[in-house]
Amino acid sequence: MNGFRPQSVKDMVLPKDFKKFFNKVMSSEEIPNLLLSSPTPGTGKTTIAKAIVHDLGAECLYLNASSENSIDVVRNQIAEFAQTMSFSGGMKIVILDEADGLTPQFQKALRAFIEEFQSNCRFILTCNYIAKIIPALRQGRTMCFDFNMGKYKDELVPQIVKRVEGILKFKKIEYEPDILPKLVEAYFPSIRQVIATLQQYAETHGKIDSEILSFKDVGDDLANMVMEKKKLSDIRSYIEQQGMSYTDVCHTLFETFTPKCSKKANSIQILAEYEYRCGFSTDPSLQIAAMLVELFTCV
Repeated sequence: MNGFRPQSVKDMVLPKDFKKFFNKVMSSEEIPNLLLSSPTPGTGKTTIAKAIVHDLGAECLYLNASSENSIDVVRNQIAEFAQTMSFSGGMKIVILDEADGLTPQFQKALRAFIEEFQSNCRFILTCNYIAKIIPALRQGRTMCFDFNMGKYKDELVPQIVKRVEGILKFKKIEYEPDILPKLVEAYFPSIRQVIATLQQYAETHGKIDSEILSFKDVGDDLANMVMEKKKLSDIRSYIEQQGMSYTDVCHTLFETFTPKCSKKANSIQILAEYEYRCGFSTDPSLQIAAMLVELFTCV
């Protein structure tokens, strides 16, 4: 189901106010610099950034800032791309995904570039932790856009259910219609997690039925490994294999480990403390290892 990411803004699941704003941008072709933030992964930040590029037919430089965050990236790749006019004469666009992984020094250099190349280039940044973006980037020529979808649940759940139904019908996967709203609500606001769970369940069961609501997913596996006090090296390897960020780990354990453990209040305090620490650590994996050791005491 990975090929069903919307390519255009008009096809995206968005609150009506969001869609109105982005459609206005598309029609006027006057795109501002954007900072798209959401504490929850999978809400559509990267998808909307790529959809804007698609709809405008703009030349684009995409960088994952969590891995491409050296100052040389600014000096070389971004500068080389941004300083020249596009072939069409329209705006070029730089997408910096996971921009909260950028160092403050990188962000300061980036702000200067945004100002310098304002005449022919726009920048779209995505992040989960808005507090890790320096104030100079959150102000001035950059428009912040909060993708925290929690308050739009009543509006969006029916849209997501409709989208998921369309995918299942296209893939000719049998499903029980009354199950989908429950599944969407369970994973809301992450559309990505809904689709990943459907795909994983359909591959092993051949259809979507009520058992999917108790399907043993990555979260259950991780929680059980902590409950059983498996070797730290095994748990860390599992986290790495699943491609989980420290945010994913903390949120997943809050949803799956905390309800099972005997010291629920302690586990919540530990998860909250280490998620905060990871946001400022140069080695979040070390913080996660320390967190796991403390969670073992909550079993």
